[in-house]
Amino acid sequence: MGYIPIRSGFTGPSAKIGGSTEYHQDLKLLQSLPVSERVKMLDAIAQQNQSIGREIEFSNPAVSGRRWNVNANLADKVDLLERAAAAHGHSKNAGWQSLDYYTPFKGKTRFDKGAVEDASIYLPAVPGGRVTRGSGGGYGYFSESVDPGGRVIARVGHGNVDRPEAGNVSLPSFFSSVAPPAPILPGSATSTTQATTDTRTKDILEAFLYGVGAQKPKTPEPSLANKLVTGLMQSALAPQSSFLSKYIKQEPYIQGQEASTNDYLYGLL
Repeated sequence: MGYIPIRSGFTGPSAKIGGSTEYHQDLKLLQSLPVSERVKMLDAIAQQNQSIGREIEFSNPAVSGRRWNVNANLADKVDLLERAAAAHGHSKNAGWQSLDYYTPFKGKTRFDKGAVEDASIYLPAVPGGRVTRGSGGGYGYFSESVDPGGRVIARVGHGNVDRPEAGNVSLPSFFSSVAPPAPILPGSATSTTQATTDTRTKDILEAFLYGVGAQKPKTPEPSLANKLVTGLMQSALAPQSSFLSKYIKQEPYIQGQEASTNDYLYGLL
């Protein structure tokens, strides 16, 4: 399944986000989802943050300072996800994995002035699903990701209540990824048809290029001297074969270069 990052407000001071540590974000993922899907959710959020020059930096003990790397292998991502969820020991919600993090600018840390203030908060949404909004309950401004079946699969909170989004969002299903075509096996009917189509396309293209004067260059016409030499060779070679054979067997060098038959014939003219 693919995920679309949808903005859920902005980070803010403690008094505006439900009383928690200022400028941090709290993401909750439905634990019953396959771990590979939960990894995809974090990847979607991380890639969106990267596009605006930010990175996900975890903050709870045991993972403090660790950053989410979208290019890491799946095993490393799963390990960091599980460690970050386990480190969220101050608040556990049955059936959910909770993650605390900041999104400082690349090259900065969450402790640098201006690195995490008023940062955009993102939620992984599902094509064909929707995003609902709310505030309160010690969670500040928050959003929930609902799949097409009506199941809440992710929540993100501690947004600034003074900077809410316009409203709920419904995602059209055409955002979903299109499955790649099946590979064509050698010798199959499909591969034969494809090869035939490719050949025809090439023929049509070459015909078009020829018509507009972009055809491959023809073999250059021989020069007048070469034509003359060729003619003399054809007319003189047979009756003078013994003479030519004897002549060519002489020292075949002219100014240090090996002479060709044409060199000798030019000398006879």
